[in-house]
Amino acid sequence: MAITTTSKRMSVSELDFDTIKTNLKTFLKGQSEFQDYDFEGSGMAVLIDLLAYNTHYNGIYTNLAVNEMFLDSASKRASVVSLSKMLGYTPRSAVCARAVVNATISAPSSSPDVATLSAQQPFSTSIDGTSYTFYNLEDVTVSRSASGNYTFSNLNIIEGTPLSYKYTVATGVRYIIPNANIDISTLSVQIQESATSDMYETFTRAEDLTSVSDTTKVYFLKEIDDGLYEITFGDGVLGVAVETGNVVTINYFVSSLDAPNSANIFTYNGISVLGSNLSVVTVDAASNGSASEDLASIKFNAPRLFAAQNRAVTPDDYKALIYSKFPAAQTVQVWGGEDNNPPVYGKTYICIKPKDATKLTNQQKELIATEILNPRSVVSITPEIVDPEYFNIKVTSFVHYNPKETSKTASQIETIVKNAILDYDLNELQKFDGVLRYTKLTGIIDQADPSIINNITRLMVRHPHTPQYGVNAQYVLNLINPISQDGGKQGEVFASTGFFIPGSTKVHYLDDDAAGNIRLYYLNTSLDKVFVNRTQGTIDYENGLILVNGLNIVSLDGAYFEWQVKPESYDIVSALYQIVQIDPTLLNVTAIADNTANGDLGAGYNYQFNSIRS
Repeated sequence: MAITTTSKRMSVSELDFDTIKTNLKTFLKGQSEFQDYDFEGSGMAVLIDLLAYNTHYNGIYTNLAVNEMFLDSASKRASVVSLSKMLGYTPRSAVCARAVVNATISAPSSSPDVATLSAQQPFSTSIDGTSYTFYNLEDVTVSRSASGNYTFSNLNIIEGTPLSYKYTVATGVRYIIPNANIDISTLSVQIQESATSDMYETFTRAEDLTSVSDTTKVYFLKEIDDGLYEITFGDGVLGVAVETGNVVTINYFVSSLDAPNSANIFTYNGISVLGSNLSVVTVDAASNGSASEDLASIKFNAPRLFAAQNRAVTPDDYKALIYSKFPAAQTVQVWGGEDNNPPVYGKTYICIKPKDATKLTNQQKELIATEILNPRSVVSITPEIVDPEYFNIKVTSFVHYNPKETSKTASQIETIVKNAILDYDLNELQKFDGVLRYTKLTGIIDQADPSIINNITRLMVRHPHTPQYGVNAQYVLNLINPISQDGGKQGEVFASTGFFIPGSTKVHYLDDDAAGNIRLYYLNTSLDKVFVNRTQGTIDYENGLILVNGLNIVSLDGAYFEWQVKPESYDIVSALYQIVQIDPTLLNVTAIADNTANGDLGAGYNYQFNSIRS
């Protein structure tokens, strides 16, 4: 049949059913065989509907199928995992929580020179009424102390359910681990020659093909459907091949994910050692427990780890390795020693903010250094993990609202604004490249509720310091941001919390003289400042650098030693290991009913003015 000019105008790019049906009708206008194509009650109309449905289904299917072919657009986990395999990436498994304890035998029935704690002894704990069991993974032997005790110091214990599964090698057998939420770092694969053999060989996981030969005893691991994992073995060229009749034993732990995190009271429930139960003291509370890697994380990490090629050379390499292998990391910053202040050549600095804490534990630092960084770092470069430095922002906001445009109380308006500010903090700050942009913050406050007219918001920076007791110590704060001089007002820009110094029962404080000097003082009975040292340190207002010298603190007046600084600009930035965050305990919002918004000019006499400067 010849296609007329009219039928050539049919579009083939539509997915909507009604549009497809209209296009079919447009096509039929160009022929004369079926004249009832546009009559809804006809048999031809039914056929047009069927064709439109079929085209619609095929279009949707093709669109979904094509989306699943690309890592960026795939939405099914099976597709994302499969595509990440092409980049040599195995998604992170669930991770068992880990803790560090000291276990002591204090009443032994005998006194040998050494005592041994066998592997996989249970340590119980409880969180919110739910019990969890931790285990030590290896035999540990210690010597008797001078007091006759035996202490297993810094004992690493891991939470989870230890399981074992066996396969007999045969044609067509797949070695699938039948449990979800396994921690693949706990996998142990052993091969016996036969079921009657009492000799076995341990195979290790292959992560770098360059070190695998035909004699290397390795296994390969991949994620399959439903979050399960499958083990495969070498073919005699890449890795030793297993033979028919061999017995494969797979040992592993199933994690309770993040539920046991923060557990810090443990009880030993294992076999008696030297006739005594063990007393347990926690060194590091449980941490790191997490679920398997989600789709967004896989999409983010897979291409970056592929670019890193399993080595740590550039800052992006370090970040990719840490994000992919350490799930507890919320944000990571890496810089070379040449960019440090002062420069330290031959080092790479890594700063990590964990998700549920302000800094890493010693256990976590050791894990990252020994298992993630050192095996992949350049020999001549030493990676060093440092703790984040926090700029805690004190926010004081006066919010004016129109009481005739809302039924909410002032208290409810204050709660809404606080939640909006904390959402901004969570989404924009609390990371190494976070910048507090003042106009964005005030805009979010104005938009928190339709009744809000405007706001006056002040910011102060608070920085915690760890005091060094009983010594003349130096304290430094490189704020990066310029510091206000506030028109030369003394004591208005810099202040500290209280502390005690040797030879005095007075609470002492620090402030500035608006001329670049840090002063040490206490308050007399009239609450007047009595200066002990007017040159205790210096303050560089332009460059944001504060230096306190020779300060001897014997104890604190409160729980913390903090400095409060007024920035010159309310746009507050950070650099390297610094993190800007809004402290919820320092968030103060006052909602003020503004009657001038109703056209009541007389209300201006009672208008509450609040300066942008405190």
